[in-house]
Amino acid sequence: MAHRDGLDSVKVPPHSIEAEQAVLGGLMLDNATWDQVADRVADHDFYRNEHRQIFRAIHALAERSDPFDAVTVSEWLERNDALDQAGGLAYLATLAQDTPSAANIKAYADIVRERAMLRQLITIGGEIADSAFTPDGRSAGDLVEHAEKRVFEIAERGTRARKIFEPLKDLLTRAVDRMDELFHSDTHITGVATGFGQFDDLTSGLQRGDLVIIAGRPSMGKCLAADSEITLADGRVTTIEALYRRRSGQLFTLAPDWKLATTAPSAFVDDGVKPVYRVTTRLGRRIETTLSHPYLTVEGWRPLLELAVGARIAVPRILRAFGHRRLPDHRATLLGYLLGDGTLRGATPSFTNGNARIRADFSAAVEAWGGLRVAGTDSSGSRTVTLRVAEDRGDRAMLRERFARALRAQVQSAGVTAVALAKAIGVVPAAVSQWRNGVALPSATAFDRLQDWAGGRLPAPGDGNALRAWLESLGVWGKVAHDKFVPDEVFEWSRESIALFLNRLFAADGWACVLASGQAQAGYASASERLARQVQHLLLRFGIIASLKARQVRYKNSTRDAWQLDITDARSLAAFCTEIGIFGKERAVEGVAGTVATKRYQTNRDLVPRAVWNLIADAKGDESWSSLGRRAGFGDCSNIHAHTRDLSRARLAALAAALGHRELAALAESDVYWDEIVSIEHVGDKQVYDLTIADTHNFVANDICVHNTSFAMNIAEHAAIKGKIPTAIFSMEMPGEQLALRLISNLGRVNQSKIRNGKFADDDWPRISSAVTILSEAPMFIDDSPGLTPTELRARARRLKREHGLGLIVVDYLQLMQVHGTKENRATEISEISRGLKSLAKELDCPVIALSQLNRSVEQRNDKRPVMSDLRESGAIEQDADVIAFIYRDEVYDKETRRKGIADIIIAKQRNGPIGEVQLTFLGEYTRFENLVAEEAYGDYSPDYDR
Repeated sequence: MAHRDGLDSVKVPPHSIEAEQAVLGGLMLDNATWDQVADRVADHDFYRNEHRQIFRAIHALAERSDPFDAVTVSEWLERNDALDQAGGLAYLATLAQDTPSAANIKAYADIVRERAMLRQLITIGGEIADSAFTPDGRSAGDLVEHAEKRVFEIAERGTRARKIFEPLKDLLTRAVDRMDELFHSDTHITGVATGFGQFDDLTSGLQRGDLVIIAGRPSMGKCLAADSEITLADGRVTTIEALYRRRSGQLFTLAPDWKLATTAPSAFVDDGVKPVYRVTTRLGRRIETTLSHPYLTVEGWRPLLELAVGARIAVPRILRAFGHRRLPDHRATLLGYLLGDGTLRGATPSFTNGNARIRADFSAAVEAWGGLRVAGTDSSGSRTVTLRVAEDRGDRAMLRERFARALRAQVQSAGVTAVALAKAIGVVPAAVSQWRNGVALPSATAFDRLQDWAGGRLPAPGDGNALRAWLESLGVWGKVAHDKFVPDEVFEWSRESIALFLNRLFAADGWACVLASGQAQAGYASASERLARQVQHLLLRFGIIASLKARQVRYKNSTRDAWQLDITDARSLAAFCTEIGIFGKERAVEGVAGTVATKRYQTNRDLVPRAVWNLIADAKGDESWSSLGRRAGFGDCSNIHAHTRDLSRARLAALAAALGHRELAALAESDVYWDEIVSIEHVGDKQVYDLTIADTHNFVANDICVHNTSFAMNIAEHAAIKGKIPTAIFSMEMPGEQLALRLISNLGRVNQSKIRNGKFADDDWPRISSAVTILSEAPMFIDDSPGLTPTELRARARRLKREHGLGLIVVDYLQLMQVHGTKENRATEISEISRGLKSLAKELDCPVIALSQLNRSVEQRNDKRPVMSDLRESGAIEQDADVIAFIYRDEVYDKETRRKGIADIIIAKQRNGPIGEVQLTFLGEYTRFENLVAEEAYGDYSPDYDR
């Protein structure tokens, strides 16, 4: 009896194997029944894993309009390595044979779905109970709200069945009622009013169930030249063009706390060919952008158009980007030496140096490589000697045995078999056996795989001149002095390997010294500009700030360009001495380290620009400068606020501490160095790209911080405030807080630059207060989740309508939406997204406004006014949209135009009304559109009804 009680206490989750088998068998028996169950069940509704796999295969085949019987389903499963998980071909055949008919498949599908919902209720019930037992600091109200949300999600997933057909006579009844309602209405606006008179005249407002597309050029030309370099989080360096083509990557961004963090772009923008300007800074850094691309100043982000020579912009002072690949020390050593004083042409690599210790170190690294020897050594140590690296052909058997011993040791340590190792590196087991027994040596490719597997602990087999082969694989073999560069692989190395590489590179072409004036410095020189810039970047990874400049040097009775890096900042010198150093010049490095350690830190470079005094003045309020100075520890000083000088980080930190000001404290401890612009040069028209960073709206390119929606927002504002219409805004590009600030600026007529930097005039505060009061009462809801799918957006909109009602949806913007799991091209994804938005408008019976980008073709025409073919991935959008409106501002393209401040809204498509144009006033400082009241604006207003 006790045994039976134990069995009864085991609760099996609700399921029906028979119903699941009947659904799958019925589908394979009659493919036409797919439409009856496709919106009733999903793969995760099936209890058994093999059934989930089979349904997934049927779904995939049905989406391609391919047949799905036992044979085709088994073939799909086999291609996707899931046939065994699904029970094999025999089980598929059994399912089809044991199902006599598909007539009741809808009823079987409902059973499967009902059991799935019961299992979900059990799961969620357990989660709710667990959260009640362990609330983790959450209140009872929070727990109830979470429980309601989880149960609501089940209800949402349960509403799969679509609406059935309705008789025409019922629809006619509702249509007549709607006509009667409109006839007795006292306004011609039959939809959601936009607040723009001419636009509402043409459209009669935004109609329920309509998909409205509003399109304009993205970012107004904020973009970078195609060859701008982006450092990725794993250490790799790539161009923005390559990143655009790959459409993925973790890169660096400056967070609100002034610290560099990693992020991923949410969109990749091809902005075509545009005029580009090269910005060069005091540190020698360069970047090419359009004039409208913003740079970060102490006063906020400002476009290049507003900056001039002498302006200070933010660049990283440290870029913590290291890979995980630890290279054998001898490889990093040899590459550093050869890129410095090496000759990378001819039959074999050679190295020329006058320091006997350095030559001995080079020779030791060659010997550690294995199978190589050094010719031309000199024992005097008093003159420059060239060392030639050649293959050591003395004892091949010895090389094989040495390699075999090392490989056997690694295999034994790892506890793997020859078969397992062969599989891991992609060779046949017989090859591994030959290497272990000293019969043969691996090829260069096989050796690299083995070396990665062994963590760099295997000696090089010495098969030919392996050093030259390695240099060839890195792309540096055959390069002369002014063409040398740091290979791509180096940027993925570990911190230790990069430090060793730089150490030997500086040993060849670098120095450290203390001048007679007592000034300590370190430096590096190269004939290759590319190499020098790459070294500057690698030093930045260690927090070492180096300035780069070009100079003329004498060489063989002539002059040539050389590139020199100088490290003079004391903290950078300390980091250099600790982390990098210079082999063979240790005494000089120790002298620099000692000098830096004994002096009080002073700098005339790493300072915060004087504009920061304005922020300090706002923070201190009515307190006197002398009082603030005393509290900050500066003594009784009344002129600490001298605006003619920059401010050290230490003094800013002291002032921030006295004020208890977190933002100023973060600025003092930031990852930013304020570099000075020394030149801005026009370099012609170039291909440009941009990235959209969802939260911080900035990223690091060429070791410089650079940055990256308004007509639709004005419509949403009018609908929510004036019409009291519940409005949902899905802002996938701009964070909700930033959007709220823009709405305050827009409604309160407060300049956006003041909103950003907080420098308000006395008459701004009443307008801000009024705007906040009005907006707080508006039924406006903002979701700033990035990369929503149509399904996710639909679920959230449904929930909002149930809880608060919903009369208007704004999506900013369409190209930032995603379709999970799709393997098709982007045009296919956009097609699915636009269909989903149109379906949403019909289902919720409200207009959906979706912002869209235009493609670059509009920039390449003389007439810049957009047309429907300019819509990015336009085919599906044109087909699904009920209204398509373009925004055109002539002043963007013609700075001398008489139409400054005027925007043309071009209605290029309206399914149930006329097309035409309306003119609005654009107030750029508030990012606001308003009705244009000038009489001449209506002169050419002529709606086109003949479409």
